[in-house]
Amino acid sequence: MMKKKLIIGVLAVIVGCSSFAQIDRSIPPTPQPNPEININIPEVITLENGLKVIVVENHKLPKVSFQLFVDYPTLPKGDKVGLTGIFGELLASGTETMPKDEFDATVDYMGATVSTNSNGFYASSLKKHTPKLLALLSDLVIAPAFPKDEFDRILKQNLSAIASEESSPASMASNVAAVVNYGTKHPYGEVTTESTLNNIELEDIKKHYSKNFIPNKAYMIVVGDINRDEARELISEHFSEWKQGEDLQQENFKTPTTKGNNVYFVDKPGAVQSQVTITHTLDLKPGHEDVLKLKVLNQILGGGSFSARLMSNLREDKAYTYGCYSRISEDELYGKFSAGGSFRNEVTDSAIVEILSEIFKISSEAVTDKELDLAKSSMTGAFARSLESPQTIARFALNTVRYDLPDDYYANYLTRLEKLTKEDLLAVAKKYLQPLNLNIIVVGNAEISDKLKNFDANNEIKVKDAFGRDKSQLKQAGEGITPTSVIQDFIYKKCSVSSEKELDKFMSKFGYIEKTYKAEMDMGGMTAKMYLTTYSGKPNKSASYVKIEAPQQNMVAQKEWFDGETGGTYVMMQGVSKYEGEELEEKKRPSFPDPQFHYASNEDIKMELLGIDEVDGEACYKLKITKVGDVDFSHEYYSVESGWLIKQETFSTDEEGNAVSTTVLYNNYQEVKKGFMVAEQMTLVTNGQKIESHLENAVMGKKPKSDAFEGKF
Repeated sequence: MMKKKLIIGVLAVIVGCSSFAQIDRSIPPTPQPNPEININIPEVITLENGLKVIVVENHKLPKVSFQLFVDYPTLPKGDKVGLTGIFGELLASGTETMPKDEFDATVDYMGATVSTNSNGFYASSLKKHTPKLLALLSDLVIAPAFPKDEFDRILKQNLSAIASEESSPASMASNVAAVVNYGTKHPYGEVTTESTLNNIELEDIKKHYSKNFIPNKAYMIVVGDINRDEARELISEHFSEWKQGEDLQQENFKTPTTKGNNVYFVDKPGAVQSQVTITHTLDLKPGHEDVLKLKVLNQILGGGSFSARLMSNLREDKAYTYGCYSRISEDELYGKFSAGGSFRNEVTDSAIVEILSEIFKISSEAVTDKELDLAKSSMTGAFARSLESPQTIARFALNTVRYDLPDDYYANYLTRLEKLTKEDLLAVAKKYLQPLNLNIIVVGNAEISDKLKNFDANNEIKVKDAFGRDKSQLKQAGEGITPTSVIQDFIYKKCSVSSEKELDKFMSKFGYIEKTYKAEMDMGGMTAKMYLTTYSGKPNKSASYVKIEAPQQNMVAQKEWFDGETGGTYVMMQGVSKYEGEELEEKKRPSFPDPQFHYASNEDIKMELLGIDEVDGEACYKLKITKVGDVDFSHEYYSVESGWLIKQETFSTDEEGNAVSTTVLYNNYQEVKKGFMVAEQMTLVTNGQKIESHLENAVMGKKPKSDAFEGKF
């Protein structure tokens, strides 16, 4: 018996080894067909008022979430672009029976979450709080408060956010792409600006709500520990009073087509990198049979992995960038294709050559078997992982109903994916990609612009501003206009004099000025006051003091002082730093009462008159001010008509080599004493924030005396 067991064991080992020896490891295993996916798209419950309810049960945790999506038409907003975004934020501002503070406190007490957007809300809580949460949500939808103070706060926040657009290359490129792809008459071609935001009034928000926020255009997606009957009963109980409205239909809009390659340039002075976006529109609707083919094609071109062609070429091979990607999106109105990234200035043109080459190649030659298999594998894995989330099923259900997709559209996803061939991808690439009809958008330093002409079909560059508006080229200044004459005119106006002799007389009796500006800032929903006080004394004494008064505490954010020989700075969270070396020597130069008074006499300052530009429609002399031997510089804009300095842009780089810009706008110059003029309004734009301040107080004196110069405030 023992011998028999031994023989059987030996035979097993021999057979096993024999089988192992016969496997050829150089041949990859034959791919197995994807498993059948069972995705049960829930049946839609339609209430009497037209509200459609989709319930996805998931009883693993005692939680329930609710997503309201109101599918109202996408229409142009004209001179009120940005309205829907403000509406979405304002929707969370309480109800007619419950102010925002009480509403928020009630939500917090339940441990729930509620967030609103332009199409509705998302909310979740433990199941035991579901009835109370739905009561709050129904009030939010049926009887929103739309308080004026919250509207003003949100509008102010949005206006401040617009300032960041002019410092963000990605935002600039996105704005220009929207305009040139779709045109300004198309809803997708409209860009929010300060002007359009200022045109929006609270009444516009209320009209938008009454016209568009209706149950017969809405879907309620319920996910979690709740069954179909429970959900129907609760939604009916709390949302049956939501009144139907006119069933508005989506309009069709003409989308312009791109003819030939067109280059659009946005100047961003001081930029050390260029933001490149190469794009065109696609007539591709959700659910179209070509969508999946194009998704696979894009995965190979630049869909996000390091093996994608754009990333492999421009990052791994050429080292032009940290990332280069492409995207293909379908849309019920009109989709788009885009590709690009951020590239060093010196390789911007080379990067564009490579991107165009990859677009041309993938639209003229079949992809490889290896690329296709890798893309399928990656997308299969991503799809399988997404099914672990019940929110995915909810999204599938919403899309199925909203776009009238076949019930098995998502269940057959992997089967359709597996069947795709190289020939399928080449066919859709030739059908949809347009390598000779592209919009090429570059945001960067003007020094690179000449190299871009070769990419344009007409060998020209269309210049745009940060919001996609046409920007005219600089005009030449009139004969006899020089940087010195522009600065001199400004100095004379500041001191209300008309000659050098009068200026000398004025300055002999003027040795000190102190100014305080006040601004209001939003700090997490609370309004804080900021006071900026500056001190300037003849010939080079200076100081500044920034104080913030918040509801819960007051703080000193920054201090700076210099007595003519020594000084330093204090920055909150960083401490005190003394002036030393070049910085100290620079502080010793004359600076009273403003730097412009000493431009001509400072041998280290270079002034250039670049031409005549426009600032908010006003013609201005544009000067470039550079410190000799320094890469940092500033642009100063002086009104051609009035002579006042109305805008100052400073461009520098931080310790990590990133471009940093600060803009100061000056407005409404007023006399403070003895003919000396000061801007009553000063607006600072930096780090994506816009802070508008107004002159609170101004003190002038004959002698340059102040404890502030010693650091005593």
